[in-house]
Amino acid sequence: MNDDLIGYLIATDSIDEFLGYEPKCPNCNSKMIEIIYGMPDSTTMEKAKKGELFLGGCMIEDENPKYHCNKCRRSYFDDLKKYINEPNNWE
Repeated sequence: MNDDLIGYLIATDSIDEFLGYEPKCPNCNSKMIEIIYGMPDSTTMEKAKKGELFLGGCMIEDENPKYHCNKCRRSYFDDLKKYINEPNNWE
């Protein structure tokens, strides 16, 4: 693989998607979705309502969780060992 492509994928945090990695919830083994931070636009809101992504709030920090499980309502950090129980805001 081209070094420029690898550098781009790492810099844009899209290497997992490129490699086809789908994180599974350590608690229930369901497919997890990405957590999006910042002010959502209308497209992002629609995807969140469909359960395609999870809105993490407007505060963008380095220590925010990265993945969310809709089934058991846990948000996981990068290492998938630490988690936060989340309320279901769409019920």
